[in-house]
Amino acid sequence: MKKGFEIVLVDKGKCGALYSILFGGEKESELDKFLQSEQLHQERGFNEIVQRLSCMTNSLGFREQFFEMNEGLRTDSIAALKKGRIRLYCLRWSSILVIAGNGGIKTAQTYQKDNALRHIVPELQLIDKQILKRQRSCEIKIERDTGKMSGNLMFTSGDRS
Repeated sequence: MKKGFEIVLVDKGKCGALYSILFGGEKESELDKFLQSEQLHQERGFNEIVQRLSCMTNSLGFREQFFEMNEGLRTDSIAALKKGRIRLYCLRWSSILVIAGNGGIKTAQTYQKDNALRHIVPELQLIDKQILKRQRSCEIKIERDTGKMSGNLMFTSGDRS
């Protein structure tokens, strides 16, 4: 990973905390980029994904059944919210904590073969490893009942997984 990033709170509701990734030097989080994409706004199912995120945070929680699990490796927390051709890739840490990445319209059979999506999952895998490393060393704490993250949520380009 070439640039630093920060884990930023997007929404905290009764049933969980939704975070996203803000890369150094950028003004919009990865989730904001996804939500503001004109191309996605025109795609069928976009509004349903946005509404689903809000419902999960406020009343349903981030249950496994809402996500396409195992989008990455079995050892990481990569999951995707999908509707039709739309994919939003996330780190689903638990039923009360999700860190949303970015996504787009899937035009190939796998994300690896899709020019617009193939960089998202490997990037999230690196971020997942870095967060896990900090959680294990107690630099990051996650509240068991709310999903709220605290501690050192800023990562520099020199951080290694």
